[in-house]
Amino acid sequence: MIHDYASGDELYRAHFDFLNTNKYLSAFFRMDAPLLKKPDRANYAFACVSDCGTLLALKVEPYSMLFFGDEACVPEAVGYLIEKGYEMPRYLCACDVGDRVMAELKNTYGRDYFQALGMDFMEAVSVTEPSSEEVVAATPADLDEICECLERFVSDCGLLDKVSREKTAETISCFRLIKRDGKIISMAKLCLSSDEDTRIACVYTRNEYRGQGYARKVVNAAKNEILSQGKKATLNVDQKNPISNHIYESIGFVKLFSQGEYREKKQA
Repeated sequence: MIHDYASGDELYRAHFDFLNTNKYLSAFFRMDAPLLKKPDRANYAFACVSDCGTLLALKVEPYSMLFFGDEACVPEAVGYLIEKGYEMPRYLCACDVGDRVMAELKNTYGRDYFQALGMDFMEAVSVTEPSSEEVVAATPADLDEICECLERFVSDCGLLDKVSREKTAETISCFRLIKRDGKIISMAKLCLSSDEDTRIACVYTRNEYRGQGYARKVVNAAKNEILSQGKKATLNVDQKNPISNHIYESIGFVKLFSQGEYREKKQA
């Protein structure tokens, strides 16, 4: 059975307990739900509930469509998406659900999607080594260079995000940096996720300084800062980057699950 919702908040309230069965995986639902005020073909929220389980869907422009729940509900949910003509240029979810959606779209409806990004979600709950004194907090004077590094980070990761100077300025105090001769060589950002955890994001080291342990230092310092606040530290790491996976594991991060962003193939 499918139930449409008039707003993202309505969906979130109705399935609050279910979403809280995995707060990390449902984090984007928590962030995007308040943004959906008026449903249409590009902005929608619905739940597929059956004897097989529950699958939630949320889409808010300009962000990826989100799935959360049981892969057994995928055929009914995808069928509803197609029937309603809902737009879904890309979607984000756990890989088991994402792969099932991709197969259903291809095999039943002839629509081709591919996994553009594969990420392992990791968590750390204990200090494993002291923070490096080289890591410092950013100041407004670092804004131009941080925006430059963010542009390179987005390009390196194959993301579709647009770097906003205004939003970066608003969160400048959240960046942690390592500098050499006044130049940023490595950085990371602290992103508030919930009362229980803070996510480390935008981990970037300039090409000429990679392989020298700078990312390890900046992430470890960020992790220790988060833990000192009584929270857990979390991050996503690209599955195509086993070096980063090894670095994070060496400072106490443990993989909890995998998720992916899937995109529709452009027609030739």
